[in-house]
Amino acid sequence: MGHPSINDRIETSRSAVPFLIGQGAATLKVRSAVVLLVAVCLSMMAIVIWETWNSRQYHLHDKEVAMSNLAQTLASQARASIKQADTLLFALVDRIENEGVAPAQIPRLQRLLSAERSELSQVHGLFVFDENGNWVANSNGAEVPGANNSDREYFAFHRDHPDRGPHIGPSIKSRSSGEWIMTVSRRINDPDGRFAGVALATIYLSHFLELYDSIDMGQNGVINLIANDASIVVRRPFNESEIGTSVAAGPLFTQLLPKGDSGTATVRSVVDGVERVVGFRRVEGYPLIVFAALNKDEVLAGWREESMLSAGIVASLLGFLGFLGYRLIRLMKQQNHVQSVMLDAQEKLLEVNRSLELLALEDALTGLSNRRQFDLFIQTEVGRARRSLTHLALLMIDVDHFKLFNDHYGHLAGDECLRNISAIITDNIKRPGDLAARYGGEEFAVVLPGTDYVGAFLVAEKIRQAVRQAGIEHGECPEGAVTVSVGVAAYDPASQAQPNDLVAAADKALYVAKASGRNMSVIAN
Repeated sequence: MGHPSINDRIETSRSAVPFLIGQGAATLKVRSAVVLLVAVCLSMMAIVIWETWNSRQYHLHDKEVAMSNLAQTLASQARASIKQADTLLFALVDRIENEGVAPAQIPRLQRLLSAERSELSQVHGLFVFDENGNWVANSNGAEVPGANNSDREYFAFHRDHPDRGPHIGPSIKSRSSGEWIMTVSRRINDPDGRFAGVALATIYLSHFLELYDSIDMGQNGVINLIANDASIVVRRPFNESEIGTSVAAGPLFTQLLPKGDSGTATVRSVVDGVERVVGFRRVEGYPLIVFAALNKDEVLAGWREESMLSAGIVASLLGFLGFLGYRLIRLMKQQNHVQSVMLDAQEKLLEVNRSLELLALEDALTGLSNRRQFDLFIQTEVGRARRSLTHLALLMIDVDHFKLFNDHYGHLAGDECLRNISAIITDNIKRPGDLAARYGGEEFAVVLPGTDYVGAFLVAEKIRQAVRQAGIEHGECPEGAVTVSVGVAAYDPASQAQPNDLVAAADKALYVAKASGRNMSVIAN
């Protein structure tokens, strides 16, 4: 039987049939059916077109967010790599300016440079040049008689500018090894402030390319590290002819950077003319910009397949609907038969809706039960515990500092973190009668039928320790890794407590765990 209100409508429809007998009523029904059929077809087409457009915009926006997060991550990586090399230069310049570079000190300086270089895998070499560009010392042990670097851009820059800060020069090929490198340099002064030379650190471009190549950017995606003067420092995919190429006329410098130091957009590349979905961000503290972009055609490839499939399905449905409408118009006089078919179809639709409601009990992100199934389950188990006088326990689990995790690592990483914790919870509840559910946001619930305080606390500790031992990195958390806090509550069969009381007790214990320092399990009083 259907819902009473539906049955009422069915009975009303049946009772209305006698009033529609007659030629005039039949003609009106035919006209109404034609108008309704056309309106339905047009409405379906409009809805499909609107949903298809929204799906396209969602695909583009989703990739823009991904590119923004990627640009932020790569900018942080570039800053860290350069900062490490620059820190060595700062100490080196200070040492030279205070102690000088006498011939007797050069062997010791060579050993120091070699030792410092060995500590950083991204550093190709450390070099010291005098005021004329002659080689004084280097970390690679290279001996190039008569070598002079006064023609290099970084040397001319420091010679002509008194600025004491770091200088990032264009990518060049090393004279000592022939490899492509990025230069980071600082000026060395005499005690009277005159130019006395340059300290140079060179970073392998391959250090950046290895990371960039490990990221799935599709067949035609790019990652660029670009200097403030619009010259390309390194580009993936790597092409030697593109190193140093100016993109000043491109949309990054003409449209995007004037609006802010970071952002997203869909623009056409000035290098290869390909339209891409991009995210960009300036590297904090250094004159560089990270630019990550996916080919727009590749981004929309999945959307196009979905749209074509949807269009095919809708076309089939419209054709089917037109056929049914035609048949319906022809058979309009056979009202009793048509009414029976409609009632049957209505009953089937209600049955499908009931089936869909039963299926809608799983959380899409984690695969655990959702809040709805949790509410149904705990209601049933509390009733069973009250009738059979058996134990029932509830764990409320909350991820510590999850907002900070999301802010630091991004929502994609946050979703992956929740999935990992869900898997850990599932692995630690083995009984078929137990239920793990996503209660909401970063909070989970575990219902343990037939379990008292002690057993529930042991399960809580297993889950808490398993999460801690999983070592999910969380730089914003004092522990350095993701942890959880757990509130434990047990149901007293002799009481008249309701499911909400059990949830409130576990939630209160969870609050105590959070307020007491987190990463602990607390039993409700």
